[in-house]
Amino acid sequence: MTPRAILFDLDGTLIDQFQAIHRAFSLTMEKMGFPRPSFETVKKAVGGASISTMSKLIGPERADEAVNILRPIFEEEMLNGLVMLPGAKEILFELKKCGIKTAVLTNKYGPHAREVCRHLGLDDFLEFTLGANDTEWKKPNPKLTQFVLDKIKSTAEDTIYIGDSPYDYQTAQNASMDYFLTTTGTHSEEELSRLGDNINIKPNLLSILPHLIP
Repeated sequence: MTPRAILFDLDGTLIDQFQAIHRAFSLTMEKMGFPRPSFETVKKAVGGASISTMSKLIGPERADEAVNILRPIFEEEMLNGLVMLPGAKEILFELKKCGIKTAVLTNKYGPHAREVCRHLGLDDFLEFTLGANDTEWKKPNPKLTQFVLDKIKSTAEDTIYIGDSPYDYQTAQNASMDYFLTTTGTHSEEELSRLGDNINIKPNLLSILPHLIP
């Protein structure tokens, strides 16, 4: 069955922004008196909203303070090293050509997510981009997913979610949506396969495309 809509995660799925993310978190932590984290440490910590990532890196006690420091730093750094992941524009182009609606559902701060999609030209293909602070919920809360499904005028049965992390797997599971996970982001195939039996894992976006369009 051809889906009516596809929802995408952003970081590690459609884009690679980890260079800017690492630098912004490093500068924030250094400013607060913490040692700079390694690239891999930050990459493994992201996936939730910034408050969740900061809690993993420095503990919850000063996470709110850290996010307030982080946001303007990230706005200065956010386009540095930013690239689309291989196949991102191709898959969005093909889906739009087939009349399949697409949108981004991410835990990245909403205004930042939309700026990134605008900068890379991805919003030419997307119905919308919805991120953290755009609603009262965050992934993997099924209320957020239902809000997005209503907005894109689709149902869980007619929609597929594509992401790269356990957050994305849980988002799809909580909403009873079919899904694919790609290994272009924060987790390897081995790590993702530990989430359960018969996890739908693909190496990249283009390897998912034949499963979306007959």
